[in-house]
Amino acid sequence: MITYEPVRGMEDYFDQRSKIIRFIEDVFRQTVEKAGYKEAITPIVEDFELFSVKGGEELRKTMYVFKDKANREIALRPEITPSIVRLYLNSLQHYPKPIRIFYVGRVYRYDEPQQGRYREFRQAGVELLGSDSTIADIEILQLLENFYEKLGIKDQISFKINNIGIFRKLFTWISMDDQLQEHVLHLLDKGKTDEAKQLFDEKVSLNQNIRRFMDLLVDRGNNIKLEEVRSEAEKTGLPTLMEEIDKLEFIDKMLSSMRLNHITDFSFVRGLAYYTGPIFEVVKKDLPFSIAGGGRYDTLVEIYGGNKTPAVGFAIGVERTIFALNTEKLVLTNNSPIVAVIALENSVITEALRIISKLRNQDIITILNEKNIPLSKLVPFYAEQGFTHLVIVGKKEVESGKVTIRNLATREQRLVNFNELDKFPL
Repeated sequence: MITYEPVRGMEDYFDQRSKIIRFIEDVFRQTVEKAGYKEAITPIVEDFELFSVKGGEELRKTMYVFKDKANREIALRPEITPSIVRLYLNSLQHYPKPIRIFYVGRVYRYDEPQQGRYREFRQAGVELLGSDSTIADIEILQLLENFYEKLGIKDQISFKINNIGIFRKLFTWISMDDQLQEHVLHLLDKGKTDEAKQLFDEKVSLNQNIRRFMDLLVDRGNNIKLEEVRSEAEKTGLPTLMEEIDKLEFIDKMLSSMRLNHITDFSFVRGLAYYTGPIFEVVKKDLPFSIAGGGRYDTLVEIYGGNKTPAVGFAIGVERTIFALNTEKLVLTNNSPIVAVIALENSVITEALRIISKLRNQDIITILNEKNIPLSKLVPFYAEQGFTHLVIVGKKEVESGKVTIRNLATREQRLVNFNELDKFPL
């Protein structure tokens, strides 16, 4: 028997709920286009390998993967950044750098459904390809701030930041291979710090300063000052650590100068395995999940076979952002009239259609009445549906070049010339 419920973890949206989604997407588009970003639209279905190469453990486990009729292994995209990188390699390498790209689209993950976690959901994001400057990181952080400011919740959110490059430099120094690095970062992302430290300790040998530094980052997280991290980093003897700490300090100072709420958490990592530098998430105090996140990924283009192309980007969760909004106070309808045109007989339908076109050309929502019931019953029916006006067209009206307009709120009724509809409402 056919079920009328959508597939588990997926949602139907209608009318007001759909408007909220489109509202968020529209605000996002307006924000990023003004910052010089150009839209890319990529397929929902991609080659599985595009995501499996550097997606991270959790991402691969939750992907929708299947074989097509040509026996190719393909997947519903679980995120959009790899698709943008593929597009860049296929079509955009000759463009002047940096290239600013944005996207809005649906993604799919076979997660256990819960609040803020769906199997089909929407992401809107940006990618800035071709710049290794930390100023590029600041640009996209400001862009994300601008977006939430336009939604009216800037003061209700905060940014959590770190630089995963600090962990990467530690892992490389102790000769931890990429696969083990990914696993350790996955454990840290899931809060399994003891397991992560055990694997690290097995590789670190006798260097107690490096072990202490790792413990400092993981155990104290956001309860440690930058100066202490810098002091302990110097004891490790790894000069490259200072470069990564400097980047994080610069971002921290810039966010402070922007008066943007943020915390630096040295234990914070993100689940995607391709991050190489500064990372961040947007959180709201009363929500158990982040509503946006991103970071720097300077090696992903090379992993896919391209030339060295540093990059940074972010994605917002559209549905998660809805949770952060007070949708009850969100007014998505304007004060424009909503009109029903009523043809009193079939002979005047052509004139009624001309009136409808005239009103729609003024961006007025207008429908043609199709209900075959008396006018006395149509008036309360359309009033209950939220219509503001009726335009009544009969044979006499057509012959005289006039129409009757009824204001459903005031109950006033007027006979007006057809040409006066250019100034509707009168």
